[in-house]
Amino acid sequence: MAVDRKSQPKWLWILLLIVVFALPLIWWMSDTDGDPDLTDAEVVGANTPGADPVTAPEPVAAEATVTIADILGSPADHIGHDGVVLTGVTVPEVPTDRGFWIEDQGQRLFAVVIDNPREAPVDIDPGQRLAITEGMIRDATFIPQIPGEDLDPDTRRILDEQDVFLVVDEANIENLSRNDEPLVAASRRALSHAA
Repeated sequence: MAVDRKSQPKWLWILLLIVVFALPLIWWMSDTDGDPDLTDAEVVGANTPGADPVTAPEPVAAEATVTIADILGSPADHIGHDGVVLTGVTVPEVPTDRGFWIEDQGQRLFAVVIDNPREAPVDIDPGQRLAITEGMIRDATFIPQIPGEDLDPDTRRILDEQDVFLVVDEANIENLSRNDEPLVAASRRALSHAA
């Protein structure tokens, strides 16, 4: 007696092939490159046609030497930059203990010092020429985050009035002028004249 085999339905094979080929495609479309830091909003934004992905701002790379005119000419392009280098700027005015104005070619930028304890604090006086490294360009939203002791009301008022300002640690300020040499020479002359 012969046993008739029932043929498998063709739709079952077709469904199996669809699943086998669709799984890698689904996995590929939902892959976030193995980045565990991506949020659901970033993944949805990245896969939604016409939508801009929502991503956290990346730290801005260190910036080479710039001028005050560059910064003031396009503040939005410089806000958030770290590692800013300003060389040969002059100090026209020191209105507060934590803040001073720097000037270059008639352009002025307010600088606030991160007040960290130091063995020999930098003494900034009007007329000095400075080299500043590792500066940070910030706007008023950064005021509550400025490291160090609380800001005095005068410094806070000046910062509130600025579109952009420089934040710098006193360790990254170098006095290029030798304002102290004439004073030493003058005091030596005065001592020798008195003797």
